[in-house]
Parts: sequence; structure tokens; C-alpha cells
Amino acid sequence: MSRISWASLGPDSACPLLVREMVQGTTLNRHSHEFFEFVYVEEGFCLHFSGGSVELLMAGDLLAMCPEMEHSYWCKKDITIVNILFMPEVFACVLGEIRALPGMAELFDGDLQTPLLSHLSLQDREEMQHIIEILRKEGEQREVGWELRSKTLLVGIIVMLSRVVNTRFSREKGKNPYLGYVLKTVEAIEEHYTAPVSVRDLAVNLGIGPDHLTRQFRQIIGITPTEYLRRRRFAKALELLRKQLPISEVYTASGFRSINYFSREFKGLFKMTPSEFRRQVRANAVSSPVPVH
Repeated sequence: MSRISWASLGPDSACPLLVREMVQGTTLNRHSHEFFEFVYVEEGFCLHFSGGSVELLMAGDLLAMCPEMEHSYWCKKDITIVNILFMPEVFACVLGEIRALPGMAELFDGDLQTPLLSHLSLQDREEMQHIIEILRKEGEQREVGWELRSKTLLVGIIVMLSRVVNTRFSREKGKNPYLGYVLKTVEAIEEHYTAPVSVRDLAVNLGIGPDHLTRQFRQIIGITPTEYLRRRRFAKALELLRKQLPISEVYTASGFRSINYFSREFKGLFKMTPSEFRRQVRANAVSSPVPVH
């Protein structure tokens, strides 16, 4: 496993903050770094591994990682991402206020076991894209005060992330009376995603209507329970296809009801069939992945 230092990034400014947009089509081996990393997915998909968890990252996802967190990416097709990299000293003067925000103490104290993953709403995506565009402009033009404005914009991203954490993952039941239902739904999906399960089944077990569960789930998590279940199944399918398992085993182990349905949905989402995906993985197995940080 490699460890990436800030100096290796080649920053040419005293401001320890870098924003990079890249089209990534290769695997990044397991690595860690001495800086914070926020990853925003603009287009495409990839698998992200950290600890014992695997997530399918797609457009609109925001991933936050603290220093020394070990993780890796697996990308088969190009994915367009924005890396926001920064050292802790960026916030030396306001770190106490940032740590006081919901969910941020764990991130900035390095206590996270897995990255913070947020599926941003359409409104959050628009705001995130706007902030990124201004960050890019400030970094390119470097007019008077660009470092200060860049730090301020980064604080804006952290506030957005904290609000997402506060709304979607807080266990303070008083803030959302349906939060308990949503958390139980997530737990049920994680436990039973390989079995036939529907939103109606999940709602009946909770004693609420499926439409109401869908609305509350989307408000708190950012996507519908159907999409969450779909992502979980495809994340498992991609993981198994990387291991060259037969497709006849992959679709059942991932929770899909038929091989034809699985193949059709897979091609619709990833623009290739499961067989093509597996062949490309095998063909590229001899290639040495090159980190792009």
C-alpha cells in the first residue's frame, strides 16, 4: 500500500488546497494520504473500497475522507470526478467552529471508520457544481485574495456536507419523526438485498405506506429506496464480475430475479453487457494501475 504526501502533489502555493478535475479510467491501488480528500462525481461510475465496505459511486455523489484512511478505486470506464484536497491547517483559525458542526468532529479528528458518502439532491448538486466552478476560476486566475476566497468556498462545501449528515444520518429522532423508519429500511436492504424485496414489503414491515416511505427516504437519504436497493445490488454485481464469477452466479448472488433482467438493467446503466464488462476486466488484468492523485 502506498502513502501519498502533500509534497508529492507539487503545490506551487502556500495555500494548502488543491482542486482537480480529472477523467479517470484506471484502478487506483489501495493507498492513503496525509491530507483530506473530498471526491465529487460529475459523470460515470466506479467502485470504491474502504475497510470492509464497497460502494458504487455515481454522478451526484460526494465522498469525504480524512487523512490516513486506506481506500482504493476500481474504474472500468471513464469517470469524471473532482478531487478537493487540503491539509488540516487550512482551517487553523476556524477549526473549532467546523468541528462543532454535526458529523464534522469525527471527520476532522480522524475517527471515521468509513468515508462519509452523500447522495446529493438536485439542489445540492447545483450548489456543489457552482462552488466547484468558482474554486476552479480562483485557482486559475489567482487574483488578490484568491486563497481566502478558496478557503471560504471550501467551508461552504463542509457546511453542505454537515447539513446532509445532520438531515440524513442523525439519530436524534426529534428532528425527523420518520428517521427511525428510514434507518430500519437501510438496515433491511443491507441485510436482505440478495433476496426478493420490494418497497411495499419494506413499508408493510414498518407499518407505513410505500409512497410515504419513498418520500421520507428520499428526503433523508437523497435517493429513493428502490434506487438505494438497485445501487447495492449493482455494487455487489460489479464486485463479483471483477472476480470473474460466471454471470449465472453473479445475478443471483446480487439479488436480481432473472439473468435477462439483470443483463438488460446492467447495460442500461453501464452502457455494456455483463459479459463485455467481465471480458474487459480480464483483458486489463495485466495492466499496472497508475495512481492519478
